[in-house]
Amino acid sequence: MKQILILLFAITCLNGMAQQDEMYTQFFTNKLAINPAYAGSKEALNILALYRTQWVGFEGSPKTMSFTAHTPILKNTSGIGISIVNDKLGIFNSMILNLSYAFRIDFPIGKLSMGLSGRIQRMQADWTKTNPYNINDSEVPFVSNNLFLPNFGTGIYFYNDVMYAGIAVPHLLNNKYKFDGTNNVETMANAERHYFAMAGALIDLTSDIMLKPAFQFRYAKNSPMGFDFNVNFVFFERLVLGGSVRARDSYSAVAQFWFDKKLSMGYSHDFTFTRLASYHKGTHEIFVSWDLPLKGFGVENPRFF
Repeated sequence: MKQILILLFAITCLNGMAQQDEMYTQFFTNKLAINPAYAGSKEALNILALYRTQWVGFEGSPKTMSFTAHTPILKNTSGIGISIVNDKLGIFNSMILNLSYAFRIDFPIGKLSMGLSGRIQRMQADWTKTNPYNINDSEVPFVSNNLFLPNFGTGIYFYNDVMYAGIAVPHLLNNKYKFDGTNNVETMANAERHYFAMAGALIDLTSDIMLKPAFQFRYAKNSPMGFDFNVNFVFFERLVLGGSVRARDSYSAVAQFWFDKKLSMGYSHDFTFTRLASYHKGTHEIFVSWDLPLKGFGVENPRFF
């Protein structure tokens, strides 16, 4: 019965009644996984690896691994990037490869970046893990299905030394998750288009302390709008401490540390205040980020954006 409930929960998510795209508590650090226009904006070769395990202790809960790398090119007029995301939920496993390009225009008050991405998604449904009550149930295709779905996305991103703002649509096509199984069983769902908007700032409070607020807005058809609001304090350009609130869902504690001007690590822990809180032990997210200086640029200060 537990496995059947997990399967029903997973299929409900795929039917678009909830967010289908990956969610990150530290969205303000992992921007390239959402917005292709972010590529190259750190004016260094940036490499970031992130792991998120959601609802720890809940069988079949979401687990997400994200790897991104991006760099400026053509005398900092453009940027290129790559992101690889592996997202697992119940019997479903999604692997996404994204290649991004961004073109930047300089303005007196900042830079405007416009990005495009091409992506390929492999969606796998392993029906052998459903473990139904009746192993001869003709409604369960006892096979492992794979779909390969091409797509593309777009975004814009404006930034300067003290603020940023961006809008992105990671995938523009509403792909069909159409799984053909044995006994003419067919399972189909839509990959709904998702819209993301985010903004943040860096405000000097004293010579050693900065305030770093950020927010994110998410929307998909047939899904409630999502809001994340984060407030961090930056101490001595090394230690970042703060917290986030996700509307109608959870609150989070966030800690990041810069070992030097190039290498940083961050961790967040989410505490759910919905009825699911009784069935799991929270959500953990950890990342490591490395900024490698490029000829003609250098990394003079930690790149908080």
